[in-house]
Amino acid sequence: MKSGLWPDVVHLLCRWHVYEAIKRYCIPFFKKFEKGRQQEQLNRFITAFKNIVCAPNEMQMKALWQSFIADDVYPREAIDYVKREYYESSKAIQIMECYVYNCGNLHQTTTSRNEGMHGAYRSKASVIQKPAESYLLRRSHKEQWMQRLRGQAMNGRNRIPLDLSNTPELRDLSRKISLFALTEVKKQIILAKKEESEGVIRTWLQNCQCHAARRYGLPCYHVVPTDGDTIPLNSIAPFWRLDNWDAGIQFY
Repeated sequence: MKSGLWPDVVHLLCRWHVYEAIKRYCIPFFKKFEKGRQQEQLNRFITAFKNIVCAPNEMQMKALWQSFIADDVYPREAIDYVKREYYESSKAIQIMECYVYNCGNLHQTTTSRNEGMHGAYRSKASVIQKPAESYLLRRSHKEQWMQRLRGQAMNGRNRIPLDLSNTPELRDLSRKISLFALTEVKKQIILAKKEESEGVIRTWLQNCQCHAARRYGLPCYHVVPTDGDTIPLNSIAPFWRLDNWDAGIQFY
């Protein structure tokens, strides 16, 4: 990052390690349950927190959190721990889905990359003999991951599906943003046309809570045109743009 490539990148935490840390710290609090139910209740606790972490928008995350802390089954000490260490701390912006997607590119996040990388290390853990070998495996995995993302960027330019290329509203976006983003915007156009055909008047709020707007930073069905007018590129969150990858090719 010191080279100036992706200067706005935000370092994220690996969720797998977060969940494992919670298990290690909180397992003593679940000793109050009868033998045979301790692990079951701990797993239920972790699953409930995962649902909070993976909520697609901030409003849903807060609603799930309120339900989480209202559950009298979970030990209060365990709830206080995750609240202090993850929900109300600065770490929240590094793991919560509604924040993480502000840092992604091509529908990827460093959190998902860390999880995949951890799986790759564990699969080879029995054959790694020296620290140097571990470093080489890690570097190889990162290079392969970058190649996959670069391949997605190339597909976003060269292999546009017909249903996307034939949509007039997407003319200014085609070959400039990822295929995932194009597909999501097309879904919003379809929803908008469906509502208009049913006589529903579309109203847009400045702080729109739509899934596309809140989670992906894309124009939602309230604002997309349906008459053939093109959607401007500046209405798309920057992390979907394919030209981000042009700057990075020379460094890898």
